[in-house]
Amino acid sequence: MLRVTLFGSQNSASTSVSFEPKRDIPSLTGKVVLITGAAGDLGRQTAIELARYGRPTRIYVADLPRDEHLKTALIDRITSEAYGDNDDSANTRTMIHFLDLDLASFQSVRACAADFISQEDRLDILILNAGIIRVATGLTSEGYEIHFGLNYLGHALLSRLLMPAIELSAQLNSEARIVVVSSEGHAMAPKEGIKFEKLKTTCSEMSYGQRYGQSKLALIGLMRGLSHRYPNVKSCAVHPGRILTGMAESLKRESILVRVTTPISPLFCVPVSIGIRNHLWAATSLDVVSGTYYEPVGVPAKGSTAAQDENMPDELWEWTTNELKGRDIFVR
Repeated sequence: MLRVTLFGSQNSASTSVSFEPKRDIPSLTGKVVLITGAAGDLGRQTAIELARYGRPTRIYVADLPRDEHLKTALIDRITSEAYGDNDDSANTRTMIHFLDLDLASFQSVRACAADFISQEDRLDILILNAGIIRVATGLTSEGYEIHFGLNYLGHALLSRLLMPAIELSAQLNSEARIVVVSSEGHAMAPKEGIKFEKLKTTCSEMSYGQRYGQSKLALIGLMRGLSHRYPNVKSCAVHPGRILTGMAESLKRESILVRVTTPISPLFCVPVSIGIRNHLWAATSLDVVSGTYYEPVGVPAKGSTAAQDENMPDELWEWTTNELKGRDIFVR
């Protein structure tokens, strides 16, 4: 029987994969991980759980530039929450490194990729987690609608700049993968799908939900484009579920509706510790099928009508490539 669950899925809860991080995250020894938006609730907790149970060699947490003491505080928090004070296996602990990344700036994205590549040859797991949702309109540094530019375009550029390192991991007999964090909110995109002709405007004629939805729809397109062009790399997209995060708190300042519904949100939202399970499953499970969009946890979903458009990923890929070339950025 179909019903809406606390995760926001239309699937029966019985179809969800049973996933417990402590039990099911495999050893990630020797692997290198990069997570965007890692100062936020979802990204930070994802880093904590992977470090605690998988213990990859290094996790790079990429987020907005900040003072050195704040970077150190984030690294210390992840390390402390992953291992606590009683962990006697310090020699196997994951090393956490911070990367400056402003996804609303191509210059920052390119600098972040260059910084990573200067330190690493390989990248085993890339989790494109960062994102915004806001009522106010705006543009990125390059003049793209802020949701689309930050949520999608910055990630598209980053993933393609890092692809040589990801492909090297795949060649080294490692199951390299890319996890794209989309949302069921992709269904709020305009019914026509991505409005390419409007992307260099603030899209002020759209609601903030449509602007956000358009960017999350594009992330599904990015995932499918990557899976088609890089079959040796496992790429998937996930909807985390309806989660109580800091993003909702920031939106509350702009939206009366969000302020009104906040007191009852615990009735239909889940905590971050539950919401990240789809992230973790997608990043580590052998059952992930490349090119698939998953609802929590591990449930394949078709997505909206626009998300099922077979032409959309190629059209998006071509548009993106042309936009980057127009700014003298040449990527595969």
